[in-house]
Amino acid sequence: TTPDTDAPTLEDLQPLYQAVAHGCQANLYQQACDVYYERILRGGQHYTWHKLGAYASELGVQSRFFEVLWIRPVSALTQSSQAWVLNEGAACLRVLGRLTEALEPTQAALKSYVQQDEWVNASIVARNLTELELTLGKLIDASKDAQEAVTYADRGEDPERRIITRAAYGRALHQIGRRTDAEGRFSEAEHVQTEVHSEYPLLNAVKGFWYCDLLLSHAECDAWRWVLERRAA
Repeated sequence: TTPDTDAPTLEDLQPLYQAVAHGCQANLYQQACDVYYERILRGGQHYTWHKLGAYASELGVQSRFFEVLWIRPVSALTQSSQAWVLNEGAACLRVLGRLTEALEPTQAALKSYVQQDEWVNASIVARNLTELELTLGKLIDASKDAQEAVTYADRGEDPERRIITRAAYGRALHQIGRRTDAEGRFSEAEHVQTEVHSEYPLLNAVKGFWYCDLLLSHAECDAWRWVLERRAA
């Protein structure tokens, strides 16, 4: 009975949160998950995330879809929904700074999407896993998952994913010191960028930042070496 309005507040959405909770208590997990996705998150908009910043509230409602918190979703959900709640929970944990806790559900979500041959989602989650592992200092793992993200993006035939995953792979290779290989991946990303967006042939946004970070690294090292040598003299 809760009306849908254009810009509801978190308080306005409380009856829907409660409805989801009661639905889960009644073992109507899939119906409750659908209400959560369609009416609270408003589908791909992720309204409560991007407009309200309600990540803590989201974790509270997401926890009801797990048999083992952040590791095993309830079996009453479809396989696609299980993968989705794993990824959603991991995303909120990352935003709230709970990075170590976010690692296992991200890995589980990736495994589930791969089993379902959902390659676009698999490429997105693999890239998210790469970023998480880089932040945690797991550089070798990050480079492996970044390579997998490229493979999944190619299978999914999503040109935007093909660009960002190659750039992310280049960044991971740069972090472990494989500069030549990193340059190759960024060059591939820029080639795809030219094919998809001929009017914007250069990598932009965060992809461009990562590439510039690589291109400037030699000059930065030389500058610091000069400074240190002068101090030693």
